[in-house]
Amino acid sequence: MQRTLRSSLLLLLGLCTAVLSASAAPALVGNADLAGNALDADAAKAVLLGKNNKIGSARVVIIVAKNSPAQESFLKATVGMSSGQFQNHWRRLFMTGGGSAPKVVADEQAALALAASTPGAICIVDNTAAGELPVLSEI
Repeated sequence: MQRTLRSSLLLLLGLCTAVLSASAAPALVGNADLAGNALDADAAKAVLLGKNNKIGSARVVIIVAKNSPAQESFLKATVGMSSGQFQNHWRRLFMTGGGSAPKVVADEQAALALAASTPGAICIVDNTAAGELPVLSEI
């Protein structure tokens, strides 16, 4: 009896962990005007690095959260940079006239709020937090 209970609890714990892992993933989300625009890994990288400043017909506004584990994971996987390296990349571009610096906000919630109200805006958040904003790319 005790062995069956222990096995059942371990199975339940494993299932819960799998569900939580599968449901929470970093995602690039955008303003509602970007709905219908799916980006593959190369397209997402080009937009994030400033090599392509448009998605569809909308000019991209990048929003960066100061503290976001999802952003850190997405940037590492997509552009091979940490958040700090990514911001330094954009400082160099901005200083040389190569682009407009991303807007920096405190956290993912502030990034989502600004993305929702800014045409062409994109940000990286946990996909479960995206709400009504369209998911453009996931890792």
